[in-house]
Amino acid sequence: MARSTIQEKLSGKSPAKLNQILAIVESIAEYGRINGTPLSPQEVEENSWRAKYVAAMGNRGHAGSTPLQNKPSTYDRVWNPQPLLAAGMTDLVDLVSQSQGAPMSTWVPHVATEMVTAEMSCINLMEWVAKGEIKDILDCIKALDQAFPLPSQGSPEPWDNWSTGYGATTEILLRYVARTHGTNSAPVVVVGLRRASLGHFVNTFLAHVATWHLAKHLSVAVQRLRSAELGKDANALLQFVGSNRMDSRVLEVVHHFLDSNSDGDAEWVLKGMGGGSPERLAIALRDDKCDPLRKALIGSVPWSRRREFGNHLRAEGFSEIADSFDPPSSGGYSDEPPF
Repeated sequence: MARSTIQEKLSGKSPAKLNQILAIVESIAEYGRINGTPLSPQEVEENSWRAKYVAAMGNRGHAGSTPLQNKPSTYDRVWNPQPLLAAGMTDLVDLVSQSQGAPMSTWVPHVATEMVTAEMSCINLMEWVAKGEIKDILDCIKALDQAFPLPSQGSPEPWDNWSTGYGATTEILLRYVARTHGTNSAPVVVVGLRRASLGHFVNTFLAHVATWHLAKHLSVAVQRLRSAELGKDANALLQFVGSNRMDSRVLEVVHHFLDSNSDGDAEWVLKGMGGGSPERLAIALRDDKCDPLRKALIGSVPWSRRREFGNHLRAEGFSEIADSFDPPSSGGYSDEPPF
């Protein structure tokens, strides 16, 4: 920050953002340490300043720029902190109370961090977050991603950067976002994630949409994704239906698309089944409605797994198809493709 900016923040001429407050506190603490007059840990504790920041915004509106009554309705929602009260976490209860009117991203990560540390469930909190406006949810996902990051891609030892709280917070939040906004707003969420540099969560979101919604609602999600020129994501969603959805609930989606004359969408679902497991492939092969798309279904089996699939299909009575995967006379295919 420029010296004039710092002066404005310290004098109160303009409201400071949270990152600016934390930077100033850190600089003052470092100055005191270097000059032999260190501040106490309580005076520079970051979470304490976060709580003060949230409390101040709760009194004057976000960053002091907009009156509280003019904030979007999403900020007026109140999460019930009863679990915190029951656990004696009165400091967090006060923080939640003072956070009414503040964006979720400014306080939810801190509350979630404390709950994860105490080994408390964050499901109720994440479900509440997912019912907000998509923009606010994306900001919250970004803040949670910083608090509970995934392993760094390409890292030789990804567990060094692994956060055990990811599955208890971000993963659960994405699940509930898929349930709440996964049909009509699917393209808004997908594009929002990518524009917020959160593209690594798109497939997780789509997979949750695929496993949760009824066939007719999945059809809406697919149409809306394609209308937003997100055909690749629409196809990925359909493949997740085939690979991730419960075995007993995959064919209902296939039948819906076939009955709606959307054979191309049904084919993408079957490709997901073929690339999933031998058991899923056998389920699809037994279904009469899938016969017209059998060739595409069989062709979706990964080459490296054809022997595995062939052995299972032979045991299931599909000898002819199994032989095309793994001919007994030749001793079976190698793991190398024929080129």
